[in-house]
Amino acid sequence: MGVEQGIVREAYSPRGATVASEEPIASAVGLWILSQGGNAVDAAVGVSLALAVVAPHLGGIGGDYFALIHTPGGETLFIDGSGPAPSQLTRDLLVSKGYERVPRRGPLSTTVPGMIDALYEMWRRLGSLEWKSIVMRVARLADEGFPAPPSLARAVEAYRSILSQDPGSRETYLGRDQLRPGDPVRFPGLAKLLQLIADDPRSFYEGEPAGRIEEYLAERGGVLSHEDMSRYHSEWRTPVSITYRGWRVWEMPPNTQGVTTLHMLSILEQWSLPRDPSDRFYYILSAAVPAYKARDAELGDPRYMTMSVEELLSPNYTSMLRSMAARGPPSCAGVNNGAGFGDTTYYAVVDREGMVVSGIQSLFMPFGSAVTEPEYQVTLHGRASGFTMEPGRPNTVAPGKKPLHTLSAVIMESNDRIIALGASGGHFRPQQHAYLVTSIVDHGYTLGEAVALPRLLWDPGSCRVVADRCARESRVPPGYEVVYGRTGVAAAVMLGDSVVWAATDPRGDGYPAIIQI
Repeated sequence: MGVEQGIVREAYSPRGATVASEEPIASAVGLWILSQGGNAVDAAVGVSLALAVVAPHLGGIGGDYFALIHTPGGETLFIDGSGPAPSQLTRDLLVSKGYERVPRRGPLSTTVPGMIDALYEMWRRLGSLEWKSIVMRVARLADEGFPAPPSLARAVEAYRSILSQDPGSRETYLGRDQLRPGDPVRFPGLAKLLQLIADDPRSFYEGEPAGRIEEYLAERGGVLSHEDMSRYHSEWRTPVSITYRGWRVWEMPPNTQGVTTLHMLSILEQWSLPRDPSDRFYYILSAAVPAYKARDAELGDPRYMTMSVEELLSPNYTSMLRSMAARGPPSCAGVNNGAGFGDTTYYAVVDREGMVVSGIQSLFMPFGSAVTEPEYQVTLHGRASGFTMEPGRPNTVAPGKKPLHTLSAVIMESNDRIIALGASGGHFRPQQHAYLVTSIVDHGYTLGEAVALPRLLWDPGSCRVVADRCARESRVPPGYEVVYGRTGVAAAVMLGDSVVWAATDPRGDGYPAIIQI
């Protein structure tokens, strides 16, 4: 869906708390939690779980989750809710089954889903309301039902043929001939699972749900086991950051591609960037080519990387990338092995005490693996497809290893302003973040303007550029094909000295929501 120039969705208030997500129902859950005295982490748990219910094609319970949290005391934290490959998922197994790359769909495309444990661990450390009261609010939503959001209705119809190939997905999503926006939707199995999680979040990993997932996947040729699930725990890790034109910009460390965002910003800082985003694309592309080359060569599960984050963000390394970018984007002809678009959902929350959460969750592709355990209606992600089968890489598929993750999000700070921002977009995400950051920092666009501006995005590994219909092609180099399509759904919030500000993307269904408390 393209964006019409001039459409801006933003709201601001001299005080209060705010939620920005791409689904109004999820934002309403977050606002209710904030109105009950909950903090930003409590609200983030509610928003995430509500998104898993109303947008299960984007970020369901069977997927992963990451968040940056900026505390009122000024500390920036990172929770890693990505899961590892099953203990039986080996390169040799895939080769023996005739695969030349890890499949994007099906029972062998899934890793351990980390979202639930990450939400619980985040709440356990920083939350204030009762866990059960938050989760049960969302369980009632799944049980009593809700009107189908346009995004879900479009996704079910677009992927009907894929969903129909799996009995659990067929039963969960295809109960009617056509799903229209506003049609009533219920997920009673998911409601039952949320009730179990409300009492004991580890039941998802150690109890009957994990056993059901193992059995269903095994019937379809998968290898994720109950033991793989029960061993999993999310991790608190150190975020990565640089300064960009006086702003401190935090991103998420490997196994995410957050370093790639920071590489792009380090390159872009050497240039005076055009205000018009279409003109800016030439520089975005020039920065993206070497930054993505470094990503594919060096990033992955940090336990297997040969270069440390400190080395990758060192002046010597970024200077090398700047030199490569200074030559401009390479000529391109006949190469179209692009990574394509993934599906994700991003949101941000600010509470009345000044805590900020920048959260993102995903199944990777729309409906992930397209395999849904029917008893609890858990659609499993396809994140194993983020591995490569090329031997000897940090990101080569192996048991217990975490894949290179396209999910990442940003928190940035300068003087009395803290901004959280992010977008759906898969492999495009570092470019989206670069657009948003440079629009705000370099040219003073408001949050809503920055989110709504036209975007042109290079599809890595190809000669293809995906663009909004209102974008201009004047700075696209020769040899690149421009195709009009989805450029992601972004959101942002800002906490200032005397204002809270929120923006959502006109490309999506959401609206910014502020509550004065």
